[in-house]
Amino acid sequence: MLRVAPGWYAGAVGPSTGEQSASLGHDGSRPNADPQGEILELGRSDREAAAALLARAFRDSPLNRAVIGEGPNRRLRCNRHGMRALLQSAEASARILGTFPRNGGRTLQAALLAAGPGDYPLPMPSWSQQFRCLLGQGARVATRWGEVHRALEAVHPQESHWYLNVLGVAPPVQGQGVGSGLLAHWLAEVDRVGGSAYLETDRPENLPFYERAGFSVVEEIPVIGVTVWCMARVSRNAENPGVLD
Repeated sequence: MLRVAPGWYAGAVGPSTGEQSASLGHDGSRPNADPQGEILELGRSDREAAAALLARAFRDSPLNRAVIGEGPNRRLRCNRHGMRALLQSAEASARILGTFPRNGGRTLQAALLAAGPGDYPLPMPSWSQQFRCLLGQGARVATRWGEVHRALEAVHPQESHWYLNVLGVAPPVQGQGVGSGLLAHWLAEVDRVGGSAYLETDRPENLPFYERAGFSVVEEIPVIGVTVWCMARVSRNAENPGVLD
């Protein structure tokens, strides 16, 4: 199986927010201003900037090191290919949100990709994108991501739920609340619509970050020698409880 994206783990196995510690349908809704920046829905023209940001944000994660190896430049290159494929596969059915500076600048500070109820798993990227990803990552890396994917799929909830695929923050603004603001923005939509939310993380320092947002650990599993924590958040909407087993 070809694992085209090394990025499911950012919410899947991340995020990389640097804070101690997607998305809302393509409906043309107005952008929202967050205390830490302006949150906008990302389009195709933003894909390369988002791929670069997420590739860097997850370059040094435990699973990234285990799958790709110790060379940071190689991890960055492989990640960028994987994130491009992930972003393409998410365009039609998932939310892709980004945070930009409050002063109106166009430097992307954070990116989030999340699937709504019924939208997981995401569709596969085009064959051409998969081929480019395979060439860029190499067969060994793609195979290892396939192993990770299968291990996580074995415990992924079967019930309808929201799924945080990836959330990453650019290193220069990590620790400034940018990731928290973007996560809170997405969770506000989750709570408005209703339903439980789910994610995975391979970083123990992320556990308090998510717990403050209402997530709790539901399972802890070993994946190719790396501990991954699976976390769920119960619905805050009484009309749609969406409990995960």
